[in-house]
Amino acid sequence: MAELTNKKISIVVPLFNEAAGLERFNKSLVEVLDENLSNYEIVYCNDGSLDKTREILHDLSGGNHHISYISLSRNFGKENALSAGIFYASGEAVMMLDGDGQHPVELIPEFIKSWLDGNPVVVGIRQSNSNEGIIKKWGSYLFYKTFNKITGQKIPPGSTDFRLIDRSVQEAFVGLKDADRITRGLIDWLGFKTSYIEFKANPRQHGSPSYSIHKLVKLALNSYVGFSNTPLYFFGYLGAGISTLSFILGGAIFIEQIILGDPMSWKFTGTAMLAILIIFLVGIVLMAQGILAVYVSLMHNQTKQRPLFVVDVDNSSLENDHKDAKK
Repeated sequence: MAELTNKKISIVVPLFNEAAGLERFNKSLVEVLDENLSNYEIVYCNDGSLDKTREILHDLSGGNHHISYISLSRNFGKENALSAGIFYASGEAVMMLDGDGQHPVELIPEFIKSWLDGNPVVVGIRQSNSNEGIIKKWGSYLFYKTFNKITGQKIPPGSTDFRLIDRSVQEAFVGLKDADRITRGLIDWLGFKTSYIEFKANPRQHGSPSYSIHKLVKLALNSYVGFSNTPLYFFGYLGAGISTLSFILGGAIFIEQIILGDPMSWKFTGTAMLAILIIFLVGIVLMAQGILAVYVSLMHNQTKQRPLFVVDVDNSSLENDHKDAKK
């Protein structure tokens, strides 16, 4: 097959405890890249794996000059690991994919062709996943529906981190300072022209997903709060509405029972009315405080200005001049 382009393409792959299938995945990835490109790099980001992932990466990088890797000092999470890989990528375009084999590597040439056609961002849209449970399936659907409604963005359902970005997008992305981040949301927020490629997810090569329901819920919550102030406004409107209704209801009860002598036999006691009002208002106050707590938490993380990741230099293969050039 003819070479797609002589421009350098970076492939960024975050990894966490993927040792069991890493060599198989790397082989399939390298075969596709060698068939279509001569100028490319694979940047693996080892996100504090507890298995033999780093040792395997060391061997892979030693046997192929196209392969380099970063080892983070601990597990920072997929989003930060992906950001680390994007930060260190040096190609004209950066392709992102998971290392569990679910993103079909054979579609990489299609992403590159779309980029060459003038699309700075090319996004993979997952059409199906045979191993996805009903909770995650419907949860994903509801997330995208509510996220788009709350934030005003138009992220298609099934949008994934299986995507390609141009260097101009990479530079803009690296400049973002969000601490609690969702990579796909930030890239879409940047607003560059985007094309879409549909794909069917492959079964995982081994193991089970590292993203639990709890982590997914936390990621969704941070996404809502990080991209929109609507939750704050919503509870403000809700509180105002309930206060207004409480005033009207209290006035109606006062007129019906005190002034008119309870002709409709409502028989509300003063204690009952006070208890209902207090419980109602306390519930609203608690909900409002819960939402405010999320915002305060995000602002707290932002003001600490901690780095998104820390590289274990002694266990990484990237050259010092490469790291210095990206700082």
